[in-house]
Amino acid sequence: MGVIDRLCAGVLFVLAIVDCLLVPRTYTGRIWIFGSGLALVFAAMLNVLRIRNKNAVKGLKLSCIGANLTMLIFVIALIASVGKHRTLQHWQIPLVGTLLLTETALSLRKNL
Repeated sequence: MGVIDRLCAGVLFVLAIVDCLLVPRTYTGRIWIFGSGLALVFAAMLNVLRIRNKNAVKGLKLSCIGANLTMLIFVIALIASVGKHRTLQHWQIPLVGTLLLTETALSLRKNL
């Protein structure tokens, strides 16, 4: 499970960085797109810290669970707002949702 945990956190981090880099410069609401990408970066960084530090940092696991759940709810709201058709056109939305769901489940495990 450790390999899956690391892989999910790493892929989530890379996708979040790419998302931040691909924000259209001419779009007037670009700060909101960039902000959601930054939130994903922070969630991925928390997951990487959780994986590397096990139980050494008090409260890190709970912070990770909170960040993962918050971002998962955000992705679910995004899917609900854009609809099934547009969600399936943009493969990265279900991928990020799946990664966040996996990271949430791995964060909830008793034994790290």
